[in-house]
Amino acid sequence: MEEAKDFDYEEEKPLGSRRRRATAALRDIERHTCSRCSKSYIHAWHLKRHTKFECGQEPRVQCPYCAARMKQRGHVYRHIRQCHRGQNVFASKRVV
Repeated sequence: MEEAKDFDYEEEKPLGSRRRRATAALRDIERHTCSRCSKSYIHAWHLKRHTKFECGQEPRVQCPYCAARMKQRGHVYRHIRQCHRGQNVFASKRVV
């Protein structure tokens, strides 16, 4: 079997190079900043979600498998997938 001689391994770029360029481009975009805590977001609706559910709020959603609590249900789902592999992925809406 003949090996391809014209393939240049150095022409291949690392997979993360696109992400770095995109991140650099996002730094130049006008950001929406929270007046209370100075966190900034690219989209206005991210800032709206932050001010409504996160800024100055205690974490309201608890992991059903441990004592971890987060401010967003999606973060609990991510936590379950990463820390509790093999468990069903669900989160209750609110902890009182």
